[in-house]
Amino acid sequence: MAKTYIYKARDRNGQLLSGNIMAESEAAVAAYIRDKGYFVTQIKVQKSGSFTRALLNSLQRVSIKDLAVFCRQFSTMVDAGLSLVACLSILIDQTYNPKLKTALQVIYKKVQEGETLSKAMTEHSNIFPDIMINMVEAGEVGGVLDEVLSRLATHFEKEHKLNERVKSAMVYPAVVIGMAILAVIFILTFVLPTFMKMFESMKVELPLPTRILLELSGFLTNYGVWLAAILVLAGYGLVLLARRPKYRIVMDQLMFVLPVFGLLWRKVAIARFSRTLSTLVRGGVPIITAIEVVKKTSGNLSMARALTTAQNSIREGLGLATPLGASNVFTPMVVQMVAIGEETGELDKMLEKIADFYDSDVDDMVSRLSSMMEPILIGVLGVIIGFIVISVMLPMFDVMSNFGASI
Repeated sequence: MAKTYIYKARDRNGQLLSGNIMAESEAAVAAYIRDKGYFVTQIKVQKSGSFTRALLNSLQRVSIKDLAVFCRQFSTMVDAGLSLVACLSILIDQTYNPKLKTALQVIYKKVQEGETLSKAMTEHSNIFPDIMINMVEAGEVGGVLDEVLSRLATHFEKEHKLNERVKSAMVYPAVVIGMAILAVIFILTFVLPTFMKMFESMKVELPLPTRILLELSGFLTNYGVWLAAILVLAGYGLVLLARRPKYRIVMDQLMFVLPVFGLLWRKVAIARFSRTLSTLVRGGVPIITAIEVVKKTSGNLSMARALTTAQNSIREGLGLATPLGASNVFTPMVVQMVAIGEETGELDKMLEKIADFYDSDVDDMVSRLSSMMEPILIGVLGVIIGFIVISVMLPMFDVMSNFGASI
């Protein structure tokens, strides 16, 4: 069983180096270090960390940005004529993500033993996505691994930018709404009861807005914990339902028909589909296999079912455009451009144009949403805070007016 070893070594100039590597034995670690031209001074097994460290390590993940950097560096080195073993050795030293570094150490050992790069990567499918494994395999067969890695780097870079655009559209309103909810809960459960005790001691008749606020405050104070528990359970129940295909497809279809955001999700899904399929087809992956990979990376069950129908259509000798048009998932423009691509034999180029168009469209839509959401959120918050202030101030006005009348 592979273990993590900590090593210390010196280079030809006598400079002390250190690092860690996953290997089967100390002998394998020593061989790895000698291959790099270093002189071993110490090798020892890394002791197990604390539970917290183990938990953090299990939660670590390799991001799309990490994969983009990895593919770009790998492509440059392969294009320069370095062997796979030499490339992997350099990448291990340059990689900062611990999870990716550990996987590369295992892959390095497998490639040294004569295993293909794609097969070694398959054993780490939780890190390397299907699109990457399939394209690397096609690149190895066709002898164009550097070109394939370059395309993958471009693909992951654009995928990262697309994800960042979507996040920018969602993070700002989510943070503002979350902070507003917390502020209102704090006011209702901690601040308002103090004023209410004061009003009760003065025996002031409370106006309707104040009574509504008082009822809401009492409900949150008495049942707030239960309400939070119900919301958590409801969210967990939705997650469980989303794992069942018959409910998941309904949720995915609803995602596409939501006001404003439904259109955004559809455009994001189409951009991701077009970019991934274009990258795979241009990389030499067979169309059936390429669609299978796209199905796994689409993230939408209704789109995945449309692609399954498209696979069956292609197996029967028919085209891709017709089943896409019948699915009601893809827009007419996508269907027409796919049909033109099939007719001209330039499907990959047409798909790339579709992806570029929808990437730009998503960017414009996110910008518009951001500019629209800000004044709407400010207005909503103003109404909520205004209602709370008025509800608290009205009884105080009554007290002051009664006090002035008594004088």
